[in-house]
Amino acid sequence: MYLKDYPHAIAKRQYELLELNREIRRHTQSVNFFLASVDRQIAYDTTLKNEAQRKAKRFELMQEDPDYLAASQALDEATEKRDKLTVELDFLRNQFSILKLELRDAIATKENLTTSFPVLP
Repeated sequence: MYLKDYPHAIAKRQYELLELNREIRRHTQSVNFFLASVDRQIAYDTTLKNEAQRKAKRFELMQEDPDYLAASQALDEATEKRDKLTVELDFLRNQFSILKLELRDAIATKENLTTSFPVLP
């Protein structure tokens, strides 16, 4: 990739990261909605006598709800994608920085060579 291509590639990854963050928020809201529904069911269940029974019932209800499981899995997958994309974005930024430094070094070296050996008429 050429130096001039990096800003576009970085911007593209940033946009993808923005979209993934939006997707993660959406999945988080779905998961929270299902958990609130489960907690409501538990709160009104008078057969549950102690905290251990409530925790067990909560886990049972979470495992039985296919919508919750799907939303939870989608959240995990989107979070993993975001983490990988963040690493890729950091890598692109670092490559861009290195190329800029190498170019500056080459320019400085060339300038030093031309000023060190003046051309005689």
